[in-house]
Amino acid sequence: MKEKFSIGDYNFSIDRNESTIEINENQITDLTIKADENVFDLLCDKENFEFSYGLYSPEFYAHQIDLGKSKQIVINEQNQNNYEIALYFMEHNNVDVNISILNNWIIILGKTYINGKKYPLEIKLCL
Repeated sequence: MKEKFSIGDYNFSIDRNESTIEINENQITDLTIKADENVFDLLCDKENFEFSYGLYSPEFYAHQIDLGKSKQIVINEQNQNNYEIALYFMEHNNVDVNISILNNWIIILGKTYINGKKYPLEIKLCL
């Protein structure tokens, strides 16, 4: 498995130096995953990059989330207001995701909404 931070067809990579990973057993205290600013800048230089109007690279955050014994949780429209979780990319965007910890990897799969449009969201990070 390779580390990844993708929205739609774009892999922004992960800036590990700017990201915060505080996980204890099955409890996420602070998970702030920042995309690589250099990769974002390179994407912005491309003519067909649909997010070129963005000032900063995207950031996913989740705080104080108990994954339970299964080390997995689904966060969607029904329960997302119970959690501090979003994708910050020009504004705070809702996410519908499955978060799991498996074999020392945090895996976030689902979708996000940017300017009212739905995009696949995939983040894989080795702990």
